[in-house]
Amino acid sequence: MRHSAKVIIVNTFRQLIQIKSIDKITVTEICEIAEINRQTFYNHFTDLFDIFKFLFRQEVFNEIDQNRTFETWCGGFLATMNYLKRNSRMVLHVYDSSYRTNANTFFVEITSQLLDTVVDECMANLSVDLFEQDCRFIVNFYRHVFTGLMMDWVNEGMKESPEELLKKLQIMISGSITRSVEAFAEEEKRLWTTHAASKFR
Repeated sequence: MRHSAKVIIVNTFRQLIQIKSIDKITVTEICEIAEINRQTFYNHFTDLFDIFKFLFRQEVFNEIDQNRTFETWCGGFLATMNYLKRNSRMVLHVYDSSYRTNANTFFVEITSQLLDTVVDECMANLSVDLFEQDCRFIVNFYRHVFTGLMMDWVNEGMKESPEELLKKLQIMISGSITRSVEAFAEEEKRLWTTHAASKFR
């Protein structure tokens, strides 16, 4: 039974990205190998990088879906790093190309989604509800830490094991997301108390 056109496109891209840079792959080449027309390709994907994003999301999110709470954020981080390592040829063929900026933006987006859930569930466990701007500050701070580490690691050829990198990260920030939420909650409570008291002066 013939697979759907989308599956065939993805599988063809996966084969090609293993042997050459994404810059050297063309939509025409994929269409010829997959035996589809260009319109069929564009019915499913906007460009080649769109296929990479689809692949990454589909495979990584399946792994980290059960490992993204604040107690086990390291599970989600490790799953992502392990995926990058296992698929290093594909990742480097995308990262070392004209799509590097797109890749950086995409990894930032992935990390932000993971951290959004981490912070939300941390607030739920602490029974606090932070202002949106404070949530964004916390997420953005840790996003810079996580994506900075990942990008440096990718740039250096992913030589260090994901487990070793995670161990160092845990030493640096163990429990700090929870402490950050607690600290902002205390500060918001202090500001609210001060504001309320000023109304009665």
